[in-house]
Parts: sequence; C-alpha cells; structure tokens
Amino acid sequence: MKKVILFLLGVIPLVLGFLIHTWMMKNQNSVLPFKLIGIIFLLFWVWVGFITCKFERTPLKSAIIANSLAFLMLLFILFQEIILGRYGANMFGIVPQLYYLPLVNISSSIVGLLYSLMGWGMQVSVISLMSFLFMFGSYYLGSYFKKQKNI
Repeated sequence: MKKVILFLLGVIPLVLGFLIHTWMMKNQNSVLPFKLIGIIFLLFWVWVGFITCKFERTPLKSAIIANSLAFLMLLFILFQEIILGRYGANMFGIVPQLYYLPLVNISSSIVGLLYSLMGWGMQVSVISLMSFLFMFGSYYLGSYFKKQKNI
C-alpha cells in the first residue's frame, strides 16, 4: 500500500502543471512568478521525500518509486521528440509537457546557460530531463535527510 501511495504522489506535478496551464489560458495578459513556483515546488518535493522516506528501506528506492511517473513522462517526451519528431495534439502529447511545467522556467534557465556556452539549440527533451533530475534529486535529498536524522 505504501508503494501505491508513493507512486500516486507522483501525480502532484501533473495537477500543478494543469492548474498553471489553466490559469495561463484564462489570464493571458498577466504573468506568474514561474521561478518562484519552481523553487517552492522543489522545496515541497524535498518535504515530500522527508515525510515519505519511511515507506521504503532506502532513500534511493523511495525516490525511484515516487518519481516513476516522472520518468514515464520523460520517456513520452523523448519518444515524441526523437522518434516522432513532433508532439501529438492528444493526451500523450500534452500531459507529459504539463507534468514538467512547474519546473520548466528553472530548468530552461540552466539548460539555456549550458547551451549558450556550447552553442547548441535548446530542446524540450533536455529541459524535461533537467526537470526530472531536479525532481529526483530534491526528493532523494529529503529522504536522505530523514534517514540521516533517524540514525
């Protein structure tokens, strides 16, 4: 049951991404503080890792289960961008992009800095990969802190 809860926690970024998307579509003349949203989300994800680390034996196993949906969304993005060469206008094309929406601003800033140093163009797949790494790392960090506190 605890593994199911960990997996279902992975839906939170999708819900947040959907809410951000809905707000942007309804309020097109205003701007959200996207970097702040990303930072708050990452701090929240550290807290989730801290709270739920006891659901599994190791912080790594807990992080893998909690971020398995994030990994699946990353695979959908990679498939669409690399194999298909385009994003579908259906659920499989839109949902993976909404999933990483809370972290896109932070990730694209870092990826943009890296690409400006290397002279390449930015791709959504690389930004999504950076977002996944942020999510996985922040959850693992929270789990690790909790395990260290209990030792």
